[in-house]
Amino acid sequence: MLLFVGLFADEKKQAYNGGFLTDQRGKYVFMYEGKIVLPEGHDFSLVICDFFRKKPAVLAEEKCLSVNGAERLSNHAAIGHYVAGDVLYRLVFEKTTEGYRYWFTDLAYQPYIKDRYGKLVKASVAPVPLEKEFSKLNKAAWASRRKSAYEAIRRVSEEWNTHLENIGRPRVIEIP
Repeated sequence: MLLFVGLFADEKKQAYNGGFLTDQRGKYVFMYEGKIVLPEGHDFSLVICDFFRKKPAVLAEEKCLSVNGAERLSNHAAIGHYVAGDVLYRLVFEKTTEGYRYWFTDLAYQPYIKDRYGKLVKASVAPVPLEKEFSKLNKAAWASRRKSAYEAIRRVSEEWNTHLENIGRPRVIEIP
């Protein structure tokens, strides 16, 4: 599956989308292409499993290697912050001749609510796709959710790139 994301991205629309690009299906994507070559003896699928074992993700075997996962979104209040929900994603990996390519797609927001005991739990509603538009009343709040979702996805991408750069290097084990 080849995915072409706007080579000439519209920066005004990208800022409106919270930073995401839009693919040909109208879905928001976050794409990255890198030129990191794995050392001898390392399998790409095992590297993916090693990284995403630390995160809530499920591997699915297809033509490309894909991972379904979630990342927490926090909402900052005046005094503190709390978990506002999860951004659900599907991460697709492709190995190219020069390195690798991956993109986050099928992004959705799963809100959290407080139950009768005051604990934050997942709301019993279906996840809301980030592409969905809301009324004028909720537009500002939804724009901030998109922006925080973009930041969360960017953080996962940076952690993944750091993980790839550190493959083959010795690990430091801290003993308390």
